[in-house]
Amino acid sequence: MSLSRVFAILGPGIVWAATSIGVSHIVQATRAGADFGFALIGFIILAHVIKYPFFLFGPQYAGLTGKSLLDGYHSIGRWAFVLFLVLTFITMFFVQSGVTIVTAALAMNLFGDVLNLSQWALFILMVVGAVLIVGHYKLLNTLLKWLMLIFAMCSVIAWFAAIGRLGFSPSGAAPVINLTSAASIAFIVALIGWMPTAIEISVWHSLWVLSKGQKSGVETSKNAKLDFNVGYATSFILAIVFMWLGALLLFGSGTELASSAAAFAGQLVGLYSEALGSWSWMLMAVVTFVALFSTTFAVADGFSQVWKRAAAILFAEKSEAVVHKYSRQAYIITLMILSFGSWWIISAHSANIKGLLDFVTTVSFVSAPLYAWLNYKVMMGSDVEDNHKPQGIFKLYTLGCLFILTAFSVFYLWWRFGV
Repeated sequence: MSLSRVFAILGPGIVWAATSIGVSHIVQATRAGADFGFALIGFIILAHVIKYPFFLFGPQYAGLTGKSLLDGYHSIGRWAFVLFLVLTFITMFFVQSGVTIVTAALAMNLFGDVLNLSQWALFILMVVGAVLIVGHYKLLNTLLKWLMLIFAMCSVIAWFAAIGRLGFSPSGAAPVINLTSAASIAFIVALIGWMPTAIEISVWHSLWVLSKGQKSGVETSKNAKLDFNVGYATSFILAIVFMWLGALLLFGSGTELASSAAAFAGQLVGLYSEALGSWSWMLMAVVTFVALFSTTFAVADGFSQVWKRAAAILFAEKSEAVVHKYSRQAYIITLMILSFGSWWIISAHSANIKGLLDFVTTVSFVSAPLYAWLNYKVMMGSDVEDNHKPQGIFKLYTLGCLFILTAFSVFYLWWRFGV
């Protein structure tokens, strides 16, 4: 298959990548390298390995059946459908505020104190909401391909530059690391929770695949799988790159990543400047801001698409015109409520960005086995032909991954709450 053909196929998988290459990579992976050196690289690899099949089921199911995973949950039982929506409502404000606060901080770092952090967040959320309501998301989807390509290239170049100047591993005396301490376990949980991103994002991915309007079938499923694999590989490579940059430039330096959003943004862009030279500051300030802005955009659309599809399912027995009206209203109302709620959280918690992000990612860590099991259950359902269901070695691999996710979640709950 030619490169131009592959690039034409790319779309939902790149949007998925944009949601993952935000907070989990730029923030959490960098923190992992800065605080632990290379000690957590195994956890980053493990997170990508054990979550892969459950992310894959999103585009695969949508391509094969022409239905979203949310439809699949509804077919499992109304309880699964309602449970997903309840958990989505509980977490969506924290997830949106988590990515928006980093975007706002990068905006302050780039444009100065024209607005304070809360005002930047409000402005960003208003722009995102307005563009999505007007319907220009397809244009951004096209631009996102180029943005992710530029961002990935700049990050890899910075990585090579840092290695060329500093070597493959941090120099000097490294601090003693205790991975069994309470603080270390808490951070590892937060890291895995959103590495590469939360499993429930697979539902958004299935909705983005359907938004392309292609006829369902094996060919569509293959294209969706290729698109996803490109995005997933990009996510994995950049996670290692950001961890490595954090390790080379910050581990053992005595410099601690700041808790405040504004200070953290300055440190983040400073990583690139230290690796590439002072000339790169403006370039990377722009690139990182636009990358996180795209994440904010994708997250806002993802949550709104969920409620839009939920309305369509709930009113499926009505006429097509009524279904379209209610689902459109659900999309707009969700955007408005999500924006206001997220802005309120940012206004209240802007002083401790690390605490906010750790809370959100920990919730994703604990709930991961539930979403993984639902996705597996959907793929094993009657909607999917037997020859396209997980089989043989891949089925054993999937069940093994589900077991590991469940064991992690149970261990954390036992360790944290003694249950």
